[in-house]
Amino acid sequence: MRIIIVLTFIFLSCSEQKPEEILVDATASDIVEKVASYKGIKPVLINFWATWCIPCIEEFPYIMELKDKYGDDFELIFVSGDFTEAKGEAKEFLKNQEVNFTTYYKVGNDNEFITTISDTWSGALPYTVIYSKDGTVSTEWEGKQEFEVFEAELLKAINEG
Repeated sequence: MRIIIVLTFIFLSCSEQKPEEILVDATASDIVEKVASYKGIKPVLINFWATWCIPCIEEFPYIMELKDKYGDDFELIFVSGDFTEAKGEAKEFLKNQEVNFTTYYKVGNDNEFITTISDTWSGALPYTVIYSKDGTVSTEWEGKQEFEVFEAELLKAINEG
């Protein structure tokens, strides 16, 4: 009987999934590596946002709708550009948006972060990049877009592969 209890405990311990972390600190190099880890596997949509950015907040539900609709076909990465004192507010926002997967919090020098992510990004938020399955940039844009643009560009990347 004791062996069954021990084996059950071991099984349950091993089968527990690690909870997803919200707002893991990440440098630009960490983000680049994360995107690269999906090369050859699936497209990646990465969105840089902040709670103080009204257009970011307005388009956030569009991106979450795409995750619900096409979640297995692409990887979604959110990166918060919130100020340190607003990190708690950003976590609360993500919780309210029902984000249940790992997201990232930008750390490091702003200019270095921006130029490491993209040669064309001015640093304005929101900023979205969609990478094709082969790891190349399919499209990118600064500023808010409507759901139809997100969906059309994402489907283009999904169907390229």
